[in-house]
Amino acid sequence: MISSQRVREITLDLVRFPSITETDGESHFAEHIAALLREWPYFQRHAEHIRIVRTRDDFRERSNVYALVRGRGARTVLLTGHYDVVSAANYGVLEPLAFDPLHLLPALIEATAGANDAASRQAHTDLSSGDFLPGRGALDMKAGLAIGMAVLEEFAADLEREGNLLFVCTPDEENYSHGMRSAARDMPALLREFGLEPTLAVNLDAAVNSGDGADGRAIFMGSVSKLLPFVHFVGRPAHVGAPFDGVNAALLAAEFVREVESNPAWGDAAPTQGEVPPPPVFLRAVDLKHHYDVTMPEQAFTALNVLTYSDGPDEVLARVRRAAECALQSAHALLRVRAQAAGAPFGVDAGEVIEFGELLWRAGPAAEQEIAALADDRTFDVLRIAERAVQIALRYARVSGLVAVTGFAPVYYPLAALQPEHEALRARLVACADSIEADTGYAIALRPFFTGISDMSFLGATIDADALAALRVNMPAWRVRWPIGAAAASALAVINIGPWGRDYHQRTERVHEPYSFGVVPELLWRVVRAELE
Repeated sequence: MISSQRVREITLDLVRFPSITETDGESHFAEHIAALLREWPYFQRHAEHIRIVRTRDDFRERSNVYALVRGRGARTVLLTGHYDVVSAANYGVLEPLAFDPLHLLPALIEATAGANDAASRQAHTDLSSGDFLPGRGALDMKAGLAIGMAVLEEFAADLEREGNLLFVCTPDEENYSHGMRSAARDMPALLREFGLEPTLAVNLDAAVNSGDGADGRAIFMGSVSKLLPFVHFVGRPAHVGAPFDGVNAALLAAEFVREVESNPAWGDAAPTQGEVPPPPVFLRAVDLKHHYDVTMPEQAFTALNVLTYSDGPDEVLARVRRAAECALQSAHALLRVRAQAAGAPFGVDAGEVIEFGELLWRAGPAAEQEIAALADDRTFDVLRIAERAVQIALRYARVSGLVAVTGFAPVYYPLAALQPEHEALRARLVACADSIEADTGYAIALRPFFTGISDMSFLGATIDADALAALRVNMPAWRVRWPIGAAAASALAVINIGPWGRDYHQRTERVHEPYSFGVVPELLWRVVRAELE
């Protein structure tokens, strides 16, 4: 079996390098991981099998790492994961220890002692048990990378190996997935150069579980789709002394948020293999008045994170439209009742919902040209780009009255799911899971989708052209920076096998060592061998 101590050793090394997204640490991490690989005897003999490739269309200097261990034949398994991590600022006074797990551990045990909240009490219990390793990126996802590297190393030591293993390590998963979106474009040429035929990609990302870990001990046979729809509300401004002369855009946005936020009835129409995705959550809900006076806000912008297991962009946009219509109607009805109670007239019309693509058509080519330039403004995040794009289109289109503009902000993560032709793979996964349970006592579940947003979406997505059309036309600056081609992307199956732990992105982020370092490497090894032999 692969040494759990070796996996732990690699994990500690990777965590100690602070590769925070969009920092110099992320920019230099590719060379760090390549340097570790070059120490292995295989890569000392085959230095040409390590490639560091700059990411495409990226304003930051960062790179993907490709490391190939060759065996007999062309059949190839990809092992992949991201190396960037989120900020460590939420560690507070413990931030200097965030990338030093062995010193962070006792400090966190002390910091969580006597805590009043349940999450901190659980963290204290976990960390005191000796079964969990803390640290920024330990769970998300340096432990997964370490598992992949340990399996790659074991494969390189097998002189009779069948097939090939290609390790692909990417930046920027935590923001816009520049790394994997770039890798998806680079790999066809790389695979042709080496004469490789990929049949399976294994993402190494971590699962979280607040219970006993059963839900995290799993092989995920796909990845959830992520969409970022927005609704930009335009009210009718009025003086605060005459509130019923207008409609506050903040009220329109509030009605929309109240209806949709964390609403489990708002998701996919039907469960997939008994599972439903997490409900939608708003990532931004703000009025757009940036100065003080006694006039109510005219515009408000909302954007929500929507995860789906089945619905495409067209179906999600239709749901957003209906919810926006309800928000306009409910706000209008509320104001009518309140105006009546106040003995004031209220004569504002209920308004309309317009899709961004329609608004842009009304606005004309001058608006489209101005909006395209937004994509190159590095001071704007993707939500700010969407917000500004609507404001530009509204100005050119000269829309009046109450309006809700619906559309999508980047980046779209397509659904990745095993297809009917992958039944033989499913059977192999079941056999590997059963053998691990028999040998270790750990039950391994087979679950349909990895619920954490992941780079799997860009490796094995099946993207319907008709559904994608709704995204293209309604996403500002689509053609400039975020194009995705419609495809039944390839026959490449993509699954996730990784560690489990708790609280990723939190200061108590921690990976469960017995399972993650002791069981997962062997599970991954068996899956790889079953696929290649």
